[in-house]
Parts: sequence; C-alpha cells; structure tokens
Amino acid sequence: MSLITAHTVILAAAVVGLTFIVNYLVQEASRLKELPGPPSHSRIAGHALDLQLAPVGTRYPVWAKKYGHTYRIHGAFIERHLVLGDPKGISHVLSTNAVNYIRPNTDRIVLGLWFPVRSSCSCHYYLILGLGDEHTKQRKILNPAFTDQSIKDVSHIFRQLADRLTQQWETILGEQNSSTFDIAVGLHALTLDAISMSMFMHDTSTGTGSNAIPDLLHNITNAPRGNMLILFVGSIVSMFPCLLSLPSPMKKWATTLRGELGRIAEGVWSGAKNDVGLDAKLLKLLSEFALCLPAQHDERGEQLNKDEVIANIIGVLFAGSESSANVISHLTGHPASFDDLMNPAALPYFDAVIREALRCKAVLMDIARVAVEDDVISLQFPVVGTGATTVRVKAGQSVMIPVRDGINSDEEIWGKDAREFRPERWLSDGLPTAVAAQGMTIPLFNVFPPTLFQMVVATVIRRFSLEDTGTTLDFYHLGGNTVKPKIQGQEGEGVQLPLRVRRL
Repeated sequence: MSLITAHTVILAAAVVGLTFIVNYLVQEASRLKELPGPPSHSRIAGHALDLQLAPVGTRYPVWAKKYGHTYRIHGAFIERHLVLGDPKGISHVLSTNAVNYIRPNTDRIVLGLWFPVRSSCSCHYYLILGLGDEHTKQRKILNPAFTDQSIKDVSHIFRQLADRLTQQWETILGEQNSSTFDIAVGLHALTLDAISMSMFMHDTSTGTGSNAIPDLLHNITNAPRGNMLILFVGSIVSMFPCLLSLPSPMKKWATTLRGELGRIAEGVWSGAKNDVGLDAKLLKLLSEFALCLPAQHDERGEQLNKDEVIANIIGVLFAGSESSANVISHLTGHPASFDDLMNPAALPYFDAVIREALRCKAVLMDIARVAVEDDVISLQFPVVGTGATTVRVKAGQSVMIPVRDGINSDEEIWGKDAREFRPERWLSDGLPTAVAAQGMTIPLFNVFPPTLFQMVVATVIRRFSLEDTGTTLDFYHLGGNTVKPKIQGQEGEGVQLPLRVRRL
C-alpha cells in the first residue's frame, strides 16, 4: 500500500510539474505575436547566447534597421523578449511607470550577493541597482561627496594619480621615444584608486596588505563570455533561487569583497586608519546615515546599517571605475579637442566632451526589466509592419533596452552623425528633438565631475602624444553586462586597448 502511495505521489507531482511547464510554454509562445523580429537559430538558446558571444554592434543595430525600434527576440527556452529602442517607450518603462518594471529575477538574485537589500524595502536601494527615480534619490544622498568643493579638497590625489600614470608610461618607454602598449590596465587602476583613495582612504595599488579589491573587480568585470552551460544554469537559478546558496566563484568573490571593504571601513570609523594624504569623503558621508540620530536617517526615515554602507561603496566602485576608465581612454585619443584644459571657461565644453564619451562608448550593453502587471507602452516610432503606436505587455513580460547599440547611437534619434564623437551636440540647443523631448532616460554613470578627467588628460597630453595604432578593435559583452575591447584576431589574449605613446 505504501509503495502504491509513493508511486501515486510521484505520478501526481510529475503531472503537476508537466502541467506547469506546458502552461508556461503556451503562455510564452503567445507573447508578442503581433511584433516583428528576427528568426531564432536555436530552439534552446534562442538569441540569448548569440547576443553574449557576438561582437558589439553586430546584432541590435542590424535588427533595428530591419524590424524598427520595437520588436521581439527569443530568449532561452522559447522565452520572448520585447526589445525596446523607442525613446518614448523607454521613458515609460524607466521613468513614468518605472514602479511596474523591475529587474529580472536572475539579476536580482545575483546582485543580492553584492548588495544586501532590506526585506522590508520594495525597491532596490543602491546606486548601481536604480534607474529613474531610484537613481535620482540615491545620487541625492551621495552627491555631497562629489561636489566641486569636495573634489577640490582631494584634488591633490588626482594630480598624484595622474603623475603616477605618466611615470608608469615613462618606465614602459624606457630609452625609447615611442612605443605601442595596452593602456586599459593603467587607466582602470587610476580610476579605481581615484575612488578608493578619496572616498574610503585606501590605496588599492600601493597600499600594504592584500590586493584583493583590484583582483576581485578584475575577475568580475572581465568574466568570460557566456556558453550554453552558463545560460542553462542561469535559467535554472532564476526558477530556483535557493540554488544560489551553493558554492560558486561569484559568491566567493562577493563575500571576499564585502569583507575587505568592511575591514577598511572599520579602520576608518575607529580612527585606526588615518593615512596621510588620503580621504574618506564617501565613507564619512555614509557613516552619518549609519548613526542612530533622527537627522541622519535616509529619505524613508530608516538608518543605514554597516552592510548597506559597504553595499553603497561597492556600487560606486562598479559604477565609477568602469565608466571613468572608459571616458579617460576615449578622451586621450582626442587631444585636439582641448586648447587649454585648465582654463575654467573651458569646463562647459569639457563636460560636454565627457557626456559624449559616455554616450559613444557606454560600458552598459543593455538594461533588462520585467513587467509586474499588464501594461500598455506608448511609442514614438510606429511598429514596423502594423503601424501600431502602442504595444501591450502582460505581467511577467521581459523588456530589453539596448544602450550602447540602441538609444545611445540610433541615427533616427541623434541624427546621421549618431556614431560620431561630437561634443557640441550637448551644448545650447544642440540635442536632437527626440532626445530633448523625452529627456536622457539612460543615466550616464559618472561619479566624478569634469575636474578629475581634466587633470588626468591635461597631465597626459602635456607629456605624451597618443596616436591610433590602426589596430582593429572589436567590443564584447563581458563581466555580466559591461562592454570591453579586444584586438580583432587576438581575442584569446583578453581585454586590450593599445595606443602608440610618444614623448613630447
């Protein structure tokens, strides 16, 4: 009797599971049928794996030319993704009705390793997790650490780092007058040090002790591209979050990084760490929110605990070091844009240069969201084939918003010169009508004001001439959702950004 009961239970469970799977497949197959989209060459991976492996610029722009600003693609296991490159639609998802569009379950699970969130909080709290109103609120909390006066207080650190970079290049050149080498590593180290030395009193390059922080960030942001196994595991973890409790390299990295930063923070708070010449602008600011004083609560009237302070620091490290390094690498290749970088009158134009670098060379591949409830998204550009000016989405519908290959470089939005580096577009009345009308929905992740970039670039171009090597670079989707350069034909050698550096 017990055997029959066991068989019955197993059979019933199998039927329930099969019914769930069939219902899921039927629902997914019926989504977005009214939208055009590219055919999928894999029943299992859909377009997901192809997007991970293909060079940047070879998928989204090609699909947009054929299928328009709003279309569908296939995800893993027949999931349907709504690709939204329409400015009005993006504004709706990320701003107007942002409360209805949350991060996909997989993203929230993985980010939870790095950024512990209060169980009572319905939205993500940290800089790197938020867009739209969330991003604005968090920047309001962090902005005092990045004001002109705060940056002026630590400007000596930026000068020191700029001099350190030029000395490194002098060492590489040796007795040669010029040489071609990879500048990516040095620039990333500079921006990481700029944040750590001025924001939480720690020199990641020359400080004593473990080099865990730069090593960990390198592992994370240069993680290998996807494969079928990673795609499959990600889908399974999304359905069964408890699996994330199992040991994994990412979990180990997250735990180690939080521990390293925690020790640094404790040293600053206790007064044991007081390195001459360094500062802890961000850590001191966040520590005020961690104290049990009513005036130092956050906007929701809640205090920040130690874990949340550390999470904010991690957010700034991720959001700041990658984008800042990318900006400086792009600026060093355009020295002719600046006549007198240290002239205060040049700052508005220099700020426009930084915005243009963040637009043209965004480190963010795309933004993913999932609809909480059924919704109707209004569009600026009609759907190809039907002419529809709205698209209906059901609860659970995934939405993908291309950034680097989409909203940031769309010719119908920015004009025919969309892929050209032209800072003037950010000056008086220079923005296209589509952008000015909808606003810059995609936040340009930049934690530092123009002063940092001004100092570094000015120091570099006074001592060196930087020239293009003629090397063909392809950009790939790495490190979760960042874009990195590799030399065409030498992809196996990893991330590289070669320039010819010549002494002046």
